Amino acid sequence: MMTDVTRWGQAYLAELDRASLALPADRRAELREQIGSHLDAELAACASDADAQAVLARLGDPADLVAEAAADLPVPAPARPGPSVVEVIALLLMGLGGVGLPLIAPAMGVLLMRTTPRWTALQVRRTWMILGVGLLALLAGFALAAIPNAPNIAIAVALVLMFIIVAVGPMAAMYAATRPRAA
Repeated sequence: MMTDVTRWGQAYLAELDRASLALPADRRAELREQIGSHLDAELAACASDADAQAVLARLGDPADLVAEAAADLPVPAPARPGPSVVEVIALLLMGLGGVGLPLIAPAMGVLLMRTTPRWTALQVRRTWMILGVGLLALLAGFALAAIPNAPNIAIAVALVLMFIIVAVGPMAAMYAATRPRAA
């Protein structure tokens, strides 16, 4: 037969269970075990409802106990925001645009990159330097093309330079994508 003292204890534990739903399961079970065993020991010595209410008053509000239990839990790190539309467009212009419009689309992407807070001025300068390599390759390719009766080595070098021109946009995009500013 259930006594009133037992009902008081069960009602308290039910309120504790409701209040502790936000805790992780292992922490919730640990708290329930601690408070449950403490209540069993304390309420066993109670002879009246007044004694049981005094025991429960000493324990305090279940929400306060849950707040204490949650206080030493690690605070989850705030979620980093994803890239904005402008940042995605800048990376696409540098990466995919570098194949379609070498040097022009990546330069437009870097200009967009400057308008967002994700990248520092140093990161933007380094991306410009990567694009500068492509510009130098383009100029060297024009110089090799201007050589009459160019030897095969000059043609091979021109092909390598053309590859650099096309690859420089994706390289700039990879650098920019892997170097976001720390929040």
